[in-house]
This record gives sequence, C-alpha cells and structure tokens, in this order.
Amino acid sequence: MRRAIWATALVVLASACSGEPASSPSPTPSRTIEPVGVPAGTPRSYEQDIAPPDVPPDALIPPGTSVTDVWYAETSQGSSILVAYVEPGTDPFRQEHGLIVWRRFPGEPAPWRPVFGITDPPDRAVVQLRAIIGDATGDGSPDALVFEDTGGSGACGTWRVLDLSANAEVFNRKTCDTTIDLSTDPVGLVVHEAVFAEGDAHCCPSATRTSVFIYRTGAWSIASREIAPASTGA
Repeated sequence: MRRAIWATALVVLASACSGEPASSPSPTPSRTIEPVGVPAGTPRSYEQDIAPPDVPPDALIPPGTSVTDVWYAETSQGSSILVAYVEPGTDPFRQEHGLIVWRRFPGEPAPWRPVFGITDPPDRAVVQLRAIIGDATGDGSPDALVFEDTGGSGACGTWRVLDLSANAEVFNRKTCDTTIDLSTDPVGLVVHEAVFAEGDAHCCPSATRTSVFIYRTGAWSIASREIAPASTGA
C-alpha cells in the first residue's frame, strides 16, 4: 500500500526475534486468542457481525484519537482490520501513534475483537505509521509489514513484521538509510541498504546492498545478497 524505509545492521536480521482472495476457503478463527499489547482505551469489541469494509474505523480506536489509515487482510484465521491512529497534539513530532489489529469471530456475541496492538508514546517522535499487507513468513497467509517512521535525513524508524494468523510479532528492528518491501520469489523480505565507504557524504553512499530474507521454522535467514556500486548519473 505504501513503500517504506528500513535501515542498518541488517546482517543481524537472521537472529531477529525475529482484498479478499476469491477462491480462498472459509477459515476457522481461533476463539481463545490472547490479546497482545492492545492500547489502553481501545474498545473491547464491535458487536455487529459485518464485513470488514463496513466496520467504521472510528469505532475501533481509543476515544479522543483520530484514524490515520486502515488496512484489511484475509488470513488463515479469518478477517482482520488494521487501524492506525494518532492522538492529536500541537507538536507533530510529539504525538502518540498506535496500531490496533482487530479480528472477526463470526457467530460470536462479540464478533469483532482487538487482538494485537502497537503504541508509540510521544517521546518516540513517530510522525507516521504505515503498513504493507502480504505474505512475509511464507505460510501462505497475509502478514503486516509495519513501519513507525521517525523521519530525519536517514528516514529512520522501527520496522516490524506481524504474523496476523499467529497474532505475533516476528521481527522488530530500528533502522536508517534502507528501503524494505515484501519479496514474492522467494516469499520473504527484500532489503536495499545504503553502503557508506569512508569519506562518503550522507547523500551519496558508495554502493547499495540488496538482501532477500526468508522466515522458516521461527527464524530469519539470508536467501541471497549482492552489492552494486551506486549510480553516478549521466
């Protein structure tokens, strides 16, 4: 949905904690899921069993906050809605941001419930929270690649991969000077990292390192890596 920026020390990634498909079978959601990190003040449920696009995002966030973006995913455990929000304030660099994952439990008294959350308090200086939905873990079910952008000339921030079907965060890394996206062949993450030689200005790295990482048996590993000299222009 949006491209994002990732950063340094990617060689340690291997040790890190790392639209609805028309023909997909109807999933059987887990009824006993334990919520993880849901922000304070989040409504406990949304009690209308309706399709994801029909659920009003404003009903899924803490009172006094505003929706900044919404994403939808059809996972192996059912429908999910991801809602990003901000608590308004006078300083755009000192606002609380958050993300809440809601999951649908058809036929339950509370068919929509919050199951996962991220909270960025004002002192983290997050200016925007964004996500890309797609399979990152290789299990055939959509995940969320989330970026908490703190801005700056290095486009720094925190990257997370949320395994939506498992309701778990499987990757968390603070980074700068790198872009990251989903890889489709092989399924995983593709990372483009600026490589600075001694004397390089911050604007002009000497090379770019491109790495593809895959997630198997609970750990990330490098599938491929190459370094290309930076373009010098015409």
